[in-house]
Amino acid sequence: MDIERIREICLSFQHTSEGIKYGDQLCFMVAGKVFCSSNLKHLNTVNFKVEDEQFEVLYEHEGICPAPYGGAKFKWVQVKDFQSLSETEWLFFLKKSYDLIKAKLPKSTLSKLDM
Repeated sequence: MDIERIREICLSFQHTSEGIKYGDQLCFMVAGKVFCSSNLKHLNTVNFKVEDEQFEVLYEHEGICPAPYGGAKFKWVQVKDFQSLSETEWLFFLKKSYDLIKAKLPKSTLSKLDM
């Protein structure tokens, strides 16, 4: 797994856009809301949101920790070693992050996406 494959996976989700936010973050977004990011200076780490139950289990894996800058408060993890997850796990967790962020969008935004 590498950042290019992660990029392919994220961009395969419906209505996903890619952009730079916060000055140095490569972000994958649905309706402008970030569901996955990587620092442009360190494209060997990736951050994404997980469900509460998965948070503590995931960061017990070697190479995975709570995301910095308060991200852990919102159940975001940072993967520092891409090999910590299998291809199947990457697909699952990136899609889950996308779904979690999309589910929090206002109904009016969701209806516009469905048009």
